[in-house]
Amino acid sequence: MSKFPRVALVEQKFSRPKLDSVQQKIVESFANENLSLPEIQNKRVAIAVGSRGITNLAQVVRATAEMLKKQGAHPFIVPAMGSHGGGTKEGQAKILTGYGITPEQMGVPVHSCLETVHLGATPDGVSVFVDRTAFESDGIVLINRIKPHTDFQGEVESGLLKMITIGLGKIDGANSFHGWTLTVPHDHLIQSITQVVLETGKILFGIAILENAYHEIAQIELIPAAQIKNREKELLLEAKKLMPSLPVEKADVLIIDRIGKDISGAGMDPNITGRWFRVNSRWQESPDITRIVVLDLTDSSEGNAVGIGLADFCSPRLVQKMDRQATYLNAVTSRNTVPAQIPLYFDDDQETIGQAFASLGGTPTRKSVRLIRIRDTLSLSQLEVSEALVPELENHPRVSNISDLKELSFDTNGQLLPLGG
Repeated sequence: MSKFPRVALVEQKFSRPKLDSVQQKIVESFANENLSLPEIQNKRVAIAVGSRGITNLAQVVRATAEMLKKQGAHPFIVPAMGSHGGGTKEGQAKILTGYGITPEQMGVPVHSCLETVHLGATPDGVSVFVDRTAFESDGIVLINRIKPHTDFQGEVESGLLKMITIGLGKIDGANSFHGWTLTVPHDHLIQSITQVVLETGKILFGIAILENAYHEIAQIELIPAAQIKNREKELLLEAKKLMPSLPVEKADVLIIDRIGKDISGAGMDPNITGRWFRVNSRWQESPDITRIVVLDLTDSSEGNAVGIGLADFCSPRLVQKMDRQATYLNAVTSRNTVPAQIPLYFDDDQETIGQAFASLGGTPTRKSVRLIRIRDTLSLSQLEVSEALVPELENHPRVSNISDLKELSFDTNGQLLPLGG
């Protein structure tokens, strides 16, 4: 193919329930007498906060801290992110700082610690660990987004229960959990481990967040500890209905402008790309995409480039931004090494994308190649598609607008210009 295909900017419309005020919703949740929240006056309460890039996360955390203080508690924040942040307490605190979660902004202390308490084992023999600083408080409040997981499917996936299992378990908990995932289903492990933690009475309640397809907060729900296991299963089903998706089921090349741990636990969400992985292998499900190209790493990922190995090609700047120690620690801890493997890369974006096209089977032409480009797997309301895809999107029920065709453009350094620019 002598030239790159021309592309059109496509706008998709998804269901868009959106919470008007985070602050008001948190206040209303604490005032709901039907929830029968535990007494927290004069108690030290740990607020567990993870490493995911949740929209308005700082607002949720700050509002929660303020309401806890109004109830007479003495709250503080702990990172609940397993081995992320390079597996150091400084690295985990830095991730929170990147989200605006600091003592000054939140009005409460932040205590980052990697030491854990060993609580015993599940009936299967899985060791259970909890952040020592959090466990030595009078109670723990969980804040996390509920969504489909990137590694597995089950009754519970990514959410409050997984935060208890791995996030609060720190490196010890992450190692313990992932060491059993080859032989025991993930959701069974999560539920059995969290049962041990819940039986200690340390978990007070959780604040569950659902996001819509535009990466906006659609719903916030305060859930008492005793109800978390059942309610999270119901909220997961709601979260799946809110997820965005690509408008086609088959493409030759998918260009993803950026990946990162703040975007997805897998850097790029396999629920969107169809590119899944297991130990030492990967495969493509729906959508069926022949080649995936990734170009950059988010700053909030702090060098953790897990997910790079799910692509076939990547840019040199992504490799340069990769912190190998942080990335490899995440990969080894999760027992999934494939997502940390560096794919083919060349001198610049232009050559890398050109080589991806050259690697396609058959004889694709400028007008026949099926190309999709997205900013990241959280941002699918706007995307670019090649002219070969335009005819089938003209009557697509989610597509609201298709621009005129233009050239796929690069700057003088061979870097792809911003999407839609």
